[in-house]
Amino acid sequence: LDGRRAVLAAALSLALAPRPARAASFAERADASLERIRGAETGAELAQALTQLGDLADEYGGLADRQAEVVQKLRTIKSSALWSEQVDIAYRDTMRSIDPFRVVAVRPALQATVYAYGPVYVALLVVQQVLPKFFAPAYAGAALLLFGPIAFALVNS
Repeated sequence: LDGRRAVLAAALSLALAPRPARAASFAERADASLERIRGAETGAELAQALTQLGDLADEYGGLADRQAEVVQKLRTIKSSALWSEQVDIAYRDTMRSIDPFRVVAVRPALQATVYAYGPVYVALLVVQQVLPKFFAPAYAGAALLLFGPIAFALVNS
């Protein structure tokens, strides 16, 4: 059993060990991709730059600590005059590579839900004990209150 733990610890330390050369290369390439996106003058250039950023994210397994920053910058280009069907396809593919589970979009709603859960739970207990006839609608309302913002964030991201 101790041998297995040692092997697991060694594997984890190798997997999690910092790789400065790769990180520097990644940061430079990510910055260059973002600059190409900002400097695009045509829809085709923008689509190509988005595709390159998506390929970079695929190559490095995501964008790690820069994910939120990049997603916010990419959302600003949705209102660009260069937006077209080709750019939309590249944007969606890139976003799927960078944030496949839409964590960045849902994070604020999830953080609010964590704090809202306690008071909502207590309110449901009160309704269940005092007004049992209204418990089912109150339960549905509580679910909507807690999970509605998350669903809204997912739909609008």
